[in-house]
Amino acid sequence: MNAKDFEILASSLRPGLIRVAQRIVESRDEAEDVAQDVMLKLWSMREKLDSYNSVESLAAVMARRMALNVIRARHGTVAVEEFADTPDDLTPEEIMLRSEIAQKVDKVLASLPESQQTLIRLRHVEGYDNASIASILGSSEGSVRTALSRARRRVAEIFASAQ
Repeated sequence: MNAKDFEILASSLRPGLIRVAQRIVESRDEAEDVAQDVMLKLWSMREKLDSYNSVESLAAVMARRMALNVIRARHGTVAVEEFADTPDDLTPEEIMLRSEIAQKVDKVLASLPESQQTLIRLRHVEGYDNASIASILGSSEGSVRTALSRARRRVAEIFASAQ
């Protein structure tokens, strides 16, 4: 793909990429940054773009993933311990037990596929409701509910097999 063809493609893709990213990051400026990053990535792989059935779909997936990375970078990886209430009257054994459980939960979450990790974190760590998650991910509420159910079931299976 030559520069002129890419320029035409980029001008048609950019508005949609901004919309996809803005649903996730909520900031127009960050969404434009994400769209620009996608364009740079597409430019670097311009020789291979003809092999894709839908460059538009590829670009949309890239924008969604990059926008989720912006959210992760903004909030960082959050350890479960940070959300646990730790009353002052806990014994050292209870504190150690809670810490061990939190480490196990982190390890289980890390073993999940990225999409399930994202869903669990958005719902149970970030506190988003299913409608908000659906909006962020560009999906339907029903799909989010189903995917969350599968992710929770997988977490339960992992915990059950570890015992």
